[in-house]
Amino acid sequence: MVNFKTILFMILILSKTALAQDRYIIHFADKSDSPYSINSPEDFLSARAIARRTKQNVSITEEDLPVNPDYVDCVKALGVEVFFTSKWFNSLLVQMEAPSLSQVQVLPYVSQVELVANGTRLKSGSRVSSEEDEENTEMEINAVQNEMLGIDYLHQEGYLGEGILMAFMDSGFTGVDTQEAFSHLFTDNSILWIKNLVENDEEIYQYGNHGTRVFSTVAARLNDEFEGVAPEAQFMLFVTEDLPTEYRIEEYNFLFAAEKADSAGVDIISTSLGYSYDFTEPSMDYVYEDLDGETTVITRASEIAFSKGMLVVTSAGNEGSTDWGFITAPADGPHVLSVGSVGSDGLRANSSSIGPNANGMTKPELMAFGAGAVLINGSGITTSSGTSFAAPQVAGLAALLWQREPELSNQELYDFILTLGNRSSNPDNEYGYGIPNAKRIVTSIDSQNLNELNVFPNPFDNQISIRSISEIEEIVIMDLNGRTVYQIQKPRNTQNLSIDSSPWNDGVYLFRIVSGDGTVIIRKLIKN
Repeated sequence: MVNFKTILFMILILSKTALAQDRYIIHFADKSDSPYSINSPEDFLSARAIARRTKQNVSITEEDLPVNPDYVDCVKALGVEVFFTSKWFNSLLVQMEAPSLSQVQVLPYVSQVELVANGTRLKSGSRVSSEEDEENTEMEINAVQNEMLGIDYLHQEGYLGEGILMAFMDSGFTGVDTQEAFSHLFTDNSILWIKNLVENDEEIYQYGNHGTRVFSTVAARLNDEFEGVAPEAQFMLFVTEDLPTEYRIEEYNFLFAAEKADSAGVDIISTSLGYSYDFTEPSMDYVYEDLDGETTVITRASEIAFSKGMLVVTSAGNEGSTDWGFITAPADGPHVLSVGSVGSDGLRANSSSIGPNANGMTKPELMAFGAGAVLINGSGITTSSGTSFAAPQVAGLAALLWQREPELSNQELYDFILTLGNRSSNPDNEYGYGIPNAKRIVTSIDSQNLNELNVFPNPFDNQISIRSISEIEEIVIMDLNGRTVYQIQKPRNTQNLSIDSSPWNDGVYLFRIVSGDGTVIIRKLIKN
């Protein structure tokens, strides 16, 4: 006998399935007939963003032009819900039912439609945070982790991040709007922009406190108990991570956030997100060979962000003791500054991911205190462990260094930080270039003490000359990839030292010269 209740139930289920909405990225084929022009960048970039490009000689190209609004309107006319656009990828995030998919795919200006997440967006209160260990042990001030990077030295010099704009991408910032440790940010109007890209609203102070803990390492300030690395910087906060699911859309959320950061003139992007093999939809998983610096969505977005003049800092990942073992995206990017985790003893945490990337590039670049780091969560001071909390400390260090040396480009800043690592002369795939410490900068790049040292000519060709009136302990010369091309200990004749540079490729080189009294002098020269 036919069970009509069962048949009716199946029909209802099939009907709901057919009308279910999923999230897709629509990739457009071109930017033809765009109302925007690279000759009028003020129409789509802030004055600060244009100034950053001008300072670093970054050209404004078609890649910077927004998506053609006519294309977006035509998709919307099909009854499709449209959300965020990506000018860098020339694409559009939509939410639509299955019947609309075939209609979109045949549009002449659509090159591809990519499923990035099943179902509709999650609603308020439906997510919990579970990314890192949180210990809630008895606290002490965070001076130890700051001292590990020489932050105390920079603070004493008066560098606290003023004038630097930073963007944080994470999963939620519970307590940032209520905790005393962040109150100065609201008093000073230092949080310039907030956006929840997961749900398309401004509700970021919820969903857990992973973002809060990450952000606190840089921005928090609590009497004599806690001092963030760059508490006087300005900030943009984005929720891009959707918990507890893991879909490709989260990488695109990072892309949308990075583009907003770029347009607003952000200097440094800090993220503690990582993607590899554990997506909710297995077909979205990556394999190690995809960690080549040019394949994953989030890495491609990070590399474009760097090309616009921003510095991108990310956690290396917490896969060191898993079967995966290696870094996660976007840490594989050749211009992404990835950071692993050490304890107070300076030794790598077992969970900290190792390199290299799939192209053999040394990863991670740097290490910082992440095993038992002192932080602020939604209710007060706590400790947590993971590379998530090491990375923002280095991002904060970069902010202070850029405030101190504002003439540096993002590439020069990247190279400069590597030279401050305690393993800069012998990097490996567990520690990278080591733990950077600002105390290794005894004289700044424009210090009058540099008159004691001459490195010339600049630009140079096949030979470099070094003249010094004082004893030189060590000379290390590195290329843009952080590779040491020349190193010498205690050169015999510093009055008239010549170096054969004919085997080197054209480009920018960083000279790290240590004098006999421990003074470290950094010079950047160009081979042409």
